[in-house]
Amino acid sequence: MEKLWTVVRFPNGSWSYGGKPTDPDYEECEIWQIEATSAEKAVKKAQAKRSRDRKKSASTDVA
Repeated sequence: MEKLWTVVRFPNGSWSYGGKPTDPDYEECEIWQIEATSAEKAVKKAQAKRSRDRKKSASTDVA
């Protein structure tokens, strides 16, 4: 069964999960809410989404 996970990427590049998106510890982080069956899968999905989003923004910046 899937549940909603909070996944964060810290400025130093490390990834974590859990807590609330409004957690003060996540103030300087990139934050995603991801549906997945496990925390590890949620982190993998967030990493893939970040990669796709960065590629999209890079291709639109080259105009």
